[in-house]
Amino acid sequence: MINYNKTKWTSLIPINGWVHFEVKNVFKKDGMVELFAVCDKNVVVKVKIKDLKSSKKWISGWKKIV
Repeated sequence: MINYNKTKWTSLIPINGWVHFEVKNVFKKDGMVELFAVCDKNVVVKVKIKDLKSSKKWISGWKKIV
């Protein structure tokens, strides 16, 4: 399994107005990661690891989306 800790992601659908996130915690047992918005660390979201792998929802790294 990939080490997702502290990896960076771009959401293709804004979450609370933000698209750039970083992994805060990994819950391997649940198959989930907890991410925070880099511009507002109070915005935290839990996402299934399989959703991070979906190119229709997330892109690895911080990318500019149009």
